[in-house]
Amino acid sequence: MSKAFFPSIHAFRGFAIINIVAIHAIEFVFYFAGTSNSPHKADLTAFVWGESILFHDSTLYFTFISAILFSLILEERGYSRFFKSKITNVFLPYLFFTCFFTWRQWGFDGSLTYFSGSLLEYFLLVGKNLITGGAIFSFWYIPVLFVLFLATPLFAKLLKSNQARYLVILLILMPLVCSRAWPDITWTNFAYFLGAYMLGMLVGANYRQTIDLIERYLTSFILLAVASTLSLVGLFYLESPSWGIVTFTESAWYIQKIAFSALVILLFERTMGNVPAWLNLLGNYAFTIYFLHAYLLFDMYKHMNSLITPPTSTPIILALALLNVVFVITLGVIITHGCKLLLGKWSRNIIGA
Repeated sequence: MSKAFFPSIHAFRGFAIINIVAIHAIEFVFYFAGTSNSPHKADLTAFVWGESILFHDSTLYFTFISAILFSLILEERGYSRFFKSKITNVFLPYLFFTCFFTWRQWGFDGSLTYFSGSLLEYFLLVGKNLITGGAIFSFWYIPVLFVLFLATPLFAKLLKSNQARYLVILLILMPLVCSRAWPDITWTNFAYFLGAYMLGMLVGANYRQTIDLIERYLTSFILLAVASTLSLVGLFYLESPSWGIVTFTESAWYIQKIAFSALVILLFERTMGNVPAWLNLLGNYAFTIYFLHAYLLFDMYKHMNSLITPPTSTPIILALALLNVVFVITLGVIITHGCKLLLGKWSRNIIGA
C-alpha cells in the first residue's frame, strides 16, 4: 500500500497515549491517597486491580503501531530513510529529554534534585541513562524500542522467508514465556516486545486481510479480550504467580492487549473516515506526551501534596484520579504546542512532535 496516512492507526496512537498516561496518573493519585493516616482510609484494592488490569502494558500498543507502520509505509522507502527518521525523530528527542531529566531529576520518593557533579560526570550519567532509560521511570521502554528498530531489517527478512515461518510464529508467541521484568534490565524485556513487534510487522504486511480476519472472527476476539481480562482477575487474586522467567500476568496481558488492539483498530477502521480533531491532536503529540508525562506527574504530585490532604473518600479519590489524567494530558498538549511554536521546523528533532 502506498497510502501514507491511515486514520485508524493514527487514532490508535492517540488511544495508546491515553492508556499510558492513565495508568501512571491514576497510580500517583492512589499512592497519594494511601499516605493518609486516617483510620477511615479508603480500601482501593478493587480499583487498583482494575486500573492495572486494563492499562498495564499499554506500551505494547506503541510497539504494534511502530511495527505496523513499518510494513505499511516505511519499508518501501528504504532502510536509509527509516534509520535516518529514527535518529532524527526518536533518538534526538530522547537525547534532549534525557539530558534535561538527568540535570533536573525526580526521585521515586518525590525528591527533586539538580545534578551537582562535574561536566564529565554529567555526560557519563547521560550516557548511562541513554542506555538504560534511567533518566525517569517511563524511559525504560525507549532502549528496548531502539533495539527493535536496529533489528527491523532482520525481522523483515524473516517475514519474507518461507523457511522462517515457524520461527516467526515462535517469536510472536515468545512473550507468553518470556516476561518483562520492570524495573530490571533483562533480556526478557527485549524478548517480550520483540514478539509484539514481529506481530505488528506481520499485521502491517497483511493489513487489509487482518482487518477482514478480525471482522470475520469478531466474536472470538471479544471472547479473547474478556477471557484474558477475567484470567488477570484470577491471577491478581493469586498474587501474580510466576515460574522461572514467566510471570503469568504478563502472559495474560500480552494476549489481552492483542485482543484490545484488534477490537480498537477494527472500530476505528469502520467508524472513522476522518480522525476527530482532539484524537488527531493526541496522535500527533503522542510521542512528546510520552516523554513528558512522568515528569509532569511528579510536579503534579508535589502541588497536590502541598494543596490538599490525602483524600479518604473513594468517589473523591476516583474523581481526582480522572482529573489527574485529563490535566496531565492537557498540560502535555499545551507544552508540546508551545514548543512547536517556539522551535518551528526543529521541534520534531528536539521534542518529537
